[in-house]
Amino acid sequence: MRILHAAIAIAILCASSSAIGDKPRALVVIVAKGSKVTGLSRAELRRAFSGDAVVVDGDRLVPFNYTPGSPERVAFDRAILGLSPEEVGRFWVDRKIRGESQPPRALANASLVIRIVARFPGAIGYIPADQVTDDVVAVTVDGVPPSSPDYPIAIK
Repeated sequence: MRILHAAIAIAILCASSSAIGDKPRALVVIVAKGSKVTGLSRAELRRAFSGDAVVVDGDRLVPFNYTPGSPERVAFDRAILGLSPEEVGRFWVDRKIRGESQPPRALANASLVIRIVARFPGAIGYIPADQVTDDVVAVTVDGVPPSSPDYPIAIK
């Protein structure tokens, strides 16, 4: 019986220590390779992902989101919009009732975000930092480069 208890204790310790040691997974904001946009402010991102028209370096930003409830979308909405999933839902219902702009299109995964952003001028999105390809470029946010641990967006 003691061996069983010891095995359970070791399993719990291993599981909890790996969860404790896990780092948040960084998300980065991306644009097409060759875009004039090299950096954005949180305020520009907030306006663009809230349905307002934002023009940067002559390009109108066209934002693309992940699907509601996905870890990437929840993290982005909290970091940039400052809203929980429930608050985001109410925000878009309110805008629809008022006849204001529609939410950004939602895409199911990073590969779709990359494909769309790479092909359309002005398109922006966000993906896990470890999934950036040669077709897109991660941009600074508030002057913080994507390689910095201070980059403002992460899945926690």
